[in-house]
Amino acid sequence: MLVAILMLYFAGDLTDPALRPHLDQCGLNQAVLAQAHAGMAERMAGHAVPPLHTFNLLALAQIGQQTEQFGENLQWWSFLLLFIGFIIKVPVVPLHTWLPDAHVEAPTPISMILAGVLLKMGGYGIIRICYPICPHGGYDLAYFVCLLGVVSMVYGAFAALAQKDFKRLVAYSSVSHMGYVVLGLGVWSATGGTAFNPDYWNMGVQGAMFQMIAHGISSAGMFFLVGVIYDRVHHRDLDAFGGLFGRMPVYTALSIGIFFAGLGLPGLCGFIGEVLVVLSVWNYSYVLAVISASVVILTAAYILWTVQRVYLGAEYKGPHGEALTPTTRRENAIAGVLFALAILLGVFPHTFLLRYMDKTVSRQVSDLAQWTKVVKEAGPRGGADEAQTQTQGSFDIARVQAP
Repeated sequence: MLVAILMLYFAGDLTDPALRPHLDQCGLNQAVLAQAHAGMAERMAGHAVPPLHTFNLLALAQIGQQTEQFGENLQWWSFLLLFIGFIIKVPVVPLHTWLPDAHVEAPTPISMILAGVLLKMGGYGIIRICYPICPHGGYDLAYFVCLLGVVSMVYGAFAALAQKDFKRLVAYSSVSHMGYVVLGLGVWSATGGTAFNPDYWNMGVQGAMFQMIAHGISSAGMFFLVGVIYDRVHHRDLDAFGGLFGRMPVYTALSIGIFFAGLGLPGLCGFIGEVLVVLSVWNYSYVLAVISASVVILTAAYILWTVQRVYLGAEYKGPHGEALTPTTRRENAIAGVLFALAILLGVFPHTFLLRYMDKTVSRQVSDLAQWTKVVKEAGPRGGADEAQTQTQGSFDIARVQAP
């Protein structure tokens, strides 16, 4: 990431006259803005002007989309280097191996913060930095990004099926669920099919954003529930559990609800993001759409098998059985709040979340779709003046209702 950041910094120049119509949209402070305008005037007058570099994300995005300062090769390599850095954080197969070990070694609160907040920094970096600044790289590597997302979904689900450690199973489920995020961000569906239509990519990005929030609720809840039982019996062996429903009924009810949210049950938060991503990829690649939809079956397999092994069955077979006491009010309150959020986001996705992200996501997708139409589909940049026109149609996210 550091190499890519420095490449973009030294390649960018705010005194490029091509930036004049877009400079005021970059949020630069007055001193830098005045210096940039003065440099432009000098260059247009034929004088030599030293380059004015910047780390400003909005300015770098305008440079990447509106000028030729970042050539295709520079954008391609910058996108790839930044993308590798961010997918380690997501994480995506094959750079995911740190996550299960980190979760197993971490105490419960740290696992909740890691799954609920920190992993999302990877997805945020991809949508906020990679695509706006390096659209050539995002366009050329769209299928590669989508393929990595699908591989992570499938691999994470199969790995979760193979686990005997309760916490490691939840960790691999995070790898699988975050694959939906990468897939939704990578679906550059403006190039799919015969008609130029960015609506499906908009849907995919909205679904990826929703999935990050929903996963932050369900995954944090699952790690908390694992921590509750670990504090009592001091082990996480799935084969040694069983019969917890009879001893801890409230804990079992909350656990099943939150685990079903992670499963993607309609009416809970995990369903909305996943279905938006799967629908968006259908217009891009039928093969990836079928595989990503099939992952729901694998998710149901390891979630339901976990519920059967831990909460059902005749009796508990592990050590410290006498410690299996009902959960406290504090524990019920924490899990109850997370379960309530899972229901609210699942039943009212637009009211509580989608309407807050719709404008920013739609604006970015519209800008990049127009860039695709002008630069990639129209050929040379000679038609760049057309970039000021608006794309026709937009994905009406308000149509997404509760299932």
